[in-house]
Amino acid sequence: MKRRPVLRIPGNLQFLLKIYFIAGTVMLVTGALWYNNSLMTRMKIQSGHTTRLFSKFIGIALKDVSEESSQEFIREVRGAITLPFILTDRSGRPVVWSGIGIDMLADDEYSRVIDFDPGNPDDPLLEKVQRTAMEFDRVNDPVSVESEMIALVIHYGRSKLSRDLRVAPFVQLGVIIIFILFGLLGMRAVKTGEKRLIWVGMAKETAHQLGTPLSSIMGWLEIIREKASEEGCSNALDGPVDEASADVDRLSRISSRFSKIGSAAPLEYQKLSPIIEETVDYFERRRPALKIDSTIEIDVEELPLIRCSADLLEWVFENLIKNSLDAIAGEGGKINIKGRVNRSENAVVILFSDNGKGMNSGMKKKVFNPGYTTKSRGWGLGLALVKRIVEELHGGSIKVAHTHPGEGTTFEIIFPVD
Repeated sequence: MKRRPVLRIPGNLQFLLKIYFIAGTVMLVTGALWYNNSLMTRMKIQSGHTTRLFSKFIGIALKDVSEESSQEFIREVRGAITLPFILTDRSGRPVVWSGIGIDMLADDEYSRVIDFDPGNPDDPLLEKVQRTAMEFDRVNDPVSVESEMIALVIHYGRSKLSRDLRVAPFVQLGVIIIFILFGLLGMRAVKTGEKRLIWVGMAKETAHQLGTPLSSIMGWLEIIREKASEEGCSNALDGPVDEASADVDRLSRISSRFSKIGSAAPLEYQKLSPIIEETVDYFERRRPALKIDSTIEIDVEELPLIRCSADLLEWVFENLIKNSLDAIAGEGGKINIKGRVNRSENAVVILFSDNGKGMNSGMKKKVFNPGYTTKSRGWGLGLALVKRIVEELHGGSIKVAHTHPGEGTTFEIIFPVD
């Protein structure tokens, strides 16, 4: 029995879709530009032919019609042509014009045309028409119409439709670019939303999974205390049981953090200094177990109260300290935590600095991306969670203020003050 062929989706499907999207856009823009340019070229040729035909017809008409009807005929022809043009005699004296933004002379003012000297213009209006004719000649070659009785020159510019067609490719390009930008922003928003939902679900599930065994462990510790008291060995077990209780409390707080990060945590007005000091004390107490051979200095001035969640901010400071400790190689490591008030911006600024390995420009751009890590066993979620806690849950901002390979790293956190 023959096996049915299995449809295999290539692993680089996302890359191929991007190439298809980009190539299709380039082809669409190129085709639109080429087509509009072709239309504009054909229109220019057609306008030139039309202008020449009108010019010759006007020349014939001016030779054959009577003086009384010639001006009325010229007005009708002028109104029928949408192309901006100026009709002059061989000396450059304007006779008829249309579509140039200058009103035609009235019938009783036509003597101004006869008296006008193109070499020594003294009529501002006709001089302006003459300059416009020269500008037209720089765009299109003038058309001469000669007969036995009359010699005329027609100067013509670009029609409104021709000007619109010249702008049309850029308008189309702008629309396509805006469409692409909105598409990319929409895709990014959807992707960010999906990540947020994953984080929220993961955080809530983690808190739920931790809750049951923690409750059980706390119950067993109470049983151990009672049994130790009954057996008369409480003095020997008090120390280990107390340490175990402290670690369980610590795990309970971690579970609470996951629960809070999965939803909108309640914020209260609190001081940042005690939160920072308590976090540093936690690392100092565990210095032997963690084999910390680095110093942590705190330089925090008197800071105003800010609306925050103490548990979540303690998590932020812990992650930043751990990140700095991992970046410090060998002895002599230093971590400095500074707190200042930016009164002009009405904000609190916290600076976390270390003298560790530092980061290059590529690492700096990705350091807050979920999943990015330089550690062999890291998950790459620490700084991503820090960014979410600071920016989304507390309305602040965090960035890498300074870093360079071999020169350490400084993170800057800004919290608004209400």
